[in-house]
Parts: sequence; C-alpha cells; structure tokens
Amino acid sequence: MRKLLVACMLLLCASIVYADTDVISAVNIVGLKNVKSKDVLSAIVSKKQYIYSEENARDDARAVLELGYFEDIQFDFNTNTGVLVFNVVEKPYIENIEFKGNKQVSRGKLRKASVLKEKEYYEPAKLEETKIKIAELYADQGYADADIEVYPTVNEQTNKMTINFLITENNKITIGDIKFTGIESYKPRKILKLMKETRINKPFKIEGFRTDQRAIELFYRNSGFMDFSIEDSSITYNENRTKMTISIEIAEGPKYKVGEITAEGYEALKEKDITKNFKIKKGAIYAQEKIGETLQGIYESYSDIGYLQASINPQFDKEPETGIVNIIFDIKENARVYVGNIYVDGLVSTKDKVIRREVLVKSGDPLSASKVRRSMQRIYNLGFIDGVEPKLLPTQTPNITDISFNVTEGRPGMISAGAGYSSVDSFVASLQFQYLNLFGLGQRINALVELGQVRQNYQLDWTEPWIFDKDASLTLSVYNIDRIRDYYGYSSVYDEHRLGGSVRVGPRISDTVSFSIGYSFENVKLNLRDDANQAAKNQFNSATDISRDNISSLLLSAAYDTRDFVFDASKGQRQSISFQFATEYLGGDVNFVKTRFRSSWYIPTFWKFVLSFNLNFAEVEGYGGQSVPINEYFYIGGVDTVRGYKYNHIGQEAGARYMGVLNVEYKFPIYAEKNKTILQGAFFYDIGGSWRFLEDVDLNLGSSHRSLKSGVGFGIRFATPMFPLRLDWGYGLNHPLDDHTNDSKSEFYFTIGNMF
Repeated sequence: MRKLLVACMLLLCASIVYADTDVISAVNIVGLKNVKSKDVLSAIVSKKQYIYSEENARDDARAVLELGYFEDIQFDFNTNTGVLVFNVVEKPYIENIEFKGNKQVSRGKLRKASVLKEKEYYEPAKLEETKIKIAELYADQGYADADIEVYPTVNEQTNKMTINFLITENNKITIGDIKFTGIESYKPRKILKLMKETRINKPFKIEGFRTDQRAIELFYRNSGFMDFSIEDSSITYNENRTKMTISIEIAEGPKYKVGEITAEGYEALKEKDITKNFKIKKGAIYAQEKIGETLQGIYESYSDIGYLQASINPQFDKEPETGIVNIIFDIKENARVYVGNIYVDGLVSTKDKVIRREVLVKSGDPLSASKVRRSMQRIYNLGFIDGVEPKLLPTQTPNITDISFNVTEGRPGMISAGAGYSSVDSFVASLQFQYLNLFGLGQRINALVELGQVRQNYQLDWTEPWIFDKDASLTLSVYNIDRIRDYYGYSSVYDEHRLGGSVRVGPRISDTVSFSIGYSFENVKLNLRDDANQAAKNQFNSATDISRDNISSLLLSAAYDTRDFVFDASKGQRQSISFQFATEYLGGDVNFVKTRFRSSWYIPTFWKFVLSFNLNFAEVEGYGGQSVPINEYFYIGGVDTVRGYKYNHIGQEAGARYMGVLNVEYKFPIYAEKNKTILQGAFFYDIGGSWRFLEDVDLNLGSSHRSLKSGVGFGIRFATPMFPLRLDWGYGLNHPLDDHTNDSKSEFYFTIGNMF
C-alpha cells in the first residue's frame, strides 16, 4: 500500500512538470520549392519530442540561412498543438545561364569566368561580380568597350531562374602608341623595351600595365634614381575608338652615388660581421636591390646568433646638389632568443635518437636559423626521410622557444631487379637489396648481385653511422668480383678475379669535416684469355708488373663536405683526399701507395639549374723494390671518367700511374614530385688523361696518346627511392688518328649511382 502511494505521488509530480513544459510535436518547413525538406531538417537542432526553446529555434533559423539557399526565414511555435513551423523564402534556383551576342569570346570561356553557376542559388552580388569578370575578359582581348546587359527571369510557380547575358562587343581596341614625358637620362625606346606586357598593336591589360610600371620603377631605382616616381598615366582614344594612346608622365629626380655606409646600434655583432654583408660599395651607383640584399645578409647574420627579432632600418642622407647619398643602417637588436625543449614528431619505425643526433641546435643554445636549416639537410641526408618541417613553439618565457621537427618517413628499403647495357660491361642483369634504416637505427645494408657478359659481382656492405652512439661510422664490406678486362686497346684480353673485404671507421670532427681509417684485404688473380688478340697477349706477357696474389692495405682519408643534399646536391662543395698503403708488413705480397684527390663544386644558377665541377687527380707508386701491380694502375675513358670513349681507351692503355680528369655538368629538372626532382637532364663536358711517367704528361688537347682527351654529351638522371640511374651519351672530340681498335666516336652508358 505504501509503495502504491509513492508511485501515485511521483506520477502526479511528473504530470504537473509535463503540463508546464512545451514539447515539440512536429517540425514543419513551409515555403520550399526547390530545396529538399531533409536538407533543412538536418541543419536544425529542434526535433520532434524535444522540449521547445526559443533560443534553439533562433539558432536553427540562423543555421538554415547559412545554408545559402534562402533569402529570409521566420519561425513560429503553437503552444496548443506543439507544432514548430519555419517559414522560408527561397532564393531563385538558377536553371539556365545563356550568352548572346558573343563572337570573339567562346561560350566556354564566358561560363568559366561567370561567378554565377547553373544548379546554384541566385545572389545579386555574384551577378555584379560576373559582369565585371566578363568585362575584364573582353578587355584583355582588346574589347574594352564591350557592353554587357543582363536579363534575369524567374518562373513564379517553380522559382527557377534563367539569366540571359546580352553582349555587344563593339570595336576591338589595341595600343596605337605609348608616349613618355619627363625622360631625360635615357632614350624613350630603352624605357619602352622594359614594358613586356604593354606593347603596341596589342590589347591593353591593366594588370600587365601595372607590372610594366613596376619594371620601369625598379630599373630607375637600381640605376641611381632613388626618388623616381610615375606621376601620372592616362589613356586617349582615336575618333572611332579602335586605337588608344597611353601617356606616362615620369619624374626621374637626381641620380645618386653612394657616399659613406655605416651601421649604428649593434653590440652582439662585430663591425666586420656587419660590413661583410654590404652588397653596395662607396662610389657605386645607388641600387635599391643591393639595399635589399644587404638587409637580408645582416638579418641572416643576426638570426645565426639568436637575434631573430632584430630590426634594421636603412636611413638615407641625400645631397641632391652633389648627387651623393650616405646610408646608415639603424639596428635594434632586441632580445636574444634561446632554445628550450626540442621535440621530434611523426616517427613511425625510426628511433627518436636517429633524428635527434642529426639536429645541430641544442637546448640552452641561442637559436640559430642556419643551424636549423642545416639540421633539416642532415635529416634529409639520412635517405629515408621524405619531409622535415621545423616549428617554433612559444613558451611562457618570452625569449625562449621550443622547436619541433615534424618528420615524414619515406620508404627505407627496396628490392630491385633489372637489366642494362653499356659499352663497358655489355648486358648486365642485377638484383639489389638496399635498406637505409635497419632496426629503425639508421643502419644501412646493401646487397648486390650483378651477372653479365663481362662482369659478375657479388657485394655486401653494412654501415652503422653512429657506432656506440658516438659521432663516428663503422662500415664492413665483402665482395667477389669477376671481370673480363681490356688491355692495350684490345678487348677481352684477360680475366680479373677479386675476392676481398674491408672495415672502415669514420670519425666526424664537425658537421663538415670527417676522417676515415680502415683496413682491406683482397686476393687478386689475373688470367689471359685463350681467345685474346695475339698482339695483346704479347704485350701482356712482356709486362714486368704482373699482379701478385694478396693485397693487404691500410686506408686513410679526410673530407670537407658542405653539400646541402648528398644524393643530389644543388649547392656546396666536397673536398677529399685518400691514401691506400699496401704493404708486405700487413701480410700482403705487394707494396704500393695510391693517393687520390677529388674536388667537387655545386653552384646554383637559376631556378633549379645547377652547374657542377669535379676534379679528380690520382697517383700510384710502388716501393720497396716492387713495381705497381697491373690491376692497380689507372684506366680512364668511359662512364666514370671521360665520356665519349671506351673504358681504358685514353692515355696509357696498358695502365697509368698518374691520371687527371675534369667533369663539368649542367643539370636541370624535367619532372618533380612532392618537391623532389625525379627526372633530370644534364649537359656535360669531360676532359682528362693518364700517363705512366711524369715526363709523359701533356696538358694540351690532341689526338696523341699522351695528350688530354675531351668529350661532350648529354644524359638523363632518374632518381629511384634508393639510388640514382644514369643514362649518358658522350661524343669524343679527340680520338687518336691511328686508333687500331676502330672505336666509335660516340658511346652510350647506362649505370647506377651519381658520377660525383
């Protein structure tokens, strides 16, 4: 009985509350003609069985208007029936847009220019914008007098609209003459040549005219006229409005030379650090662009030591009577910015330390913009990173900023199989496995098998770039190579078999300086081929420097490297020198010293065009009463030295103890993807020679065997995810006149890897 009483009381209370609350029994949309009811209902919060709220209904009305389909909306709630009604007024629905009278401009171009589109809802502002766009389209083609009338009609029953554009094109107007007033220092035709967009007998385009005005202004301001201005410009027409005359009024002002150049307000930088950025000199003609370059240089000098908020205001003390302007760079250094925390985001399989150890900025250091840029380059140079985006994160301390490196990982490895042909190795089939991020630690492994007519190669390399987390690399290599070698200008004379391995440790002294020390051991066997040319056999057998069996060597090298991207450098340089000391004291059979020096330079020219130079000098000498093994001589000509000649067909064909080669390449992009160049073209010029004795060296170009040989050609570079492919065609310019091998004047080369 007690439970029944409690239930009745709760039911009574609920009835009282329910009676005092308005519940929505239905939501109706009134006034729809082309808009579907579900599109409106999906935009509102008020629903059947919800408690009515005037605030919610007002928000719903705003949300419906934001759909862009309606001109007006009102709402009403009937407290007796609980029905919520939204009364809407639709915008006209554009069913058709027609163009009439257009002859010089196609309907397709007019539709593209129109901001109003069919199957959308009409807006008066878009109609006016469309008229302007069409007028501009006609004006750009010379029909500046085109008259555009618009006739919109609406079917009251369906609220659907047809818009008719009636176009009267009138005469085509082109530029008849361009006149200047105020020019004193130059002939008018010189200034006229600066106008690339506004030309006589061409239609007048307002944006092109503005571009030409800026070009004229830039020319004058870079020629000493720092007060130059275009005072006025006007257009007049001939009687029948088919030609226009453009009049430009110029005020040149005095021409200035630079007087004293000083800087004020600097403390963090020394005077020489400021003045080294001055791109304009005392006595030179004032040039505005040089001021900009100077400012950029000073800003970069400050950003390298943490003064990212420095401001530099150039002030000009002009003396119009003497034509001298003194320049003062007023510097406000502001607060120095320091590095707080460093974060690495975006890693999936790579260990955090692999990225962090490439970052040159450290917590607590002044924030250096150049170190941040160089850190990005080092991360890219890992080879398995597709993107690096640094972000500065403000902290609660104004002069401390955190840095986040957002990294996007690429493919760290791949298996590739293929076949190629070159004049050196004929047909070669290859299978290669490369992985640049083994175990997520940045370790690199490369396994290669090559099988061909003249070469068989089995090779395995492994590199730990940071051994024991120290700034030094460890590389282990083993290989087994069989190759058919040419000799004395004759093909396929002897077989060469090399089986060996090496270990190298490479400490890095700084970001740009590194050393390497290592040891290698290989067993070498040479065998004459039965089908070799008899003359070549005689030359081979008469040689006194036939190879011994075992070569045990100490390897030393040093390198200075400032390249921005090691896989495809666009700027910077790499200088290296290496020594190989082969000695009997390490268990070998031969004694010799081989020295190599290589100098490579990469110079950006314009856009992504890069001019590169590579110098390569080498020398090998025997000692301890031993001569140099024949397999350790230098042989040049071919894909990696002087293109346009076969391998070993330049200089001393029986092998040389001295060689020198210069390669010049001019590379340009053909196809890029995700800001990375995938396909490149290259023009090249190679020159080089090789000699057995120093007294044989001849640095003149010529056809004799002692002279330098040169070649020209072009090539294609294709960047795969793991290694570059090269296809080159070279034409030799200095083939020997008495060439008993009857070599072709040109050669094709297909190979893996960059030349330098």
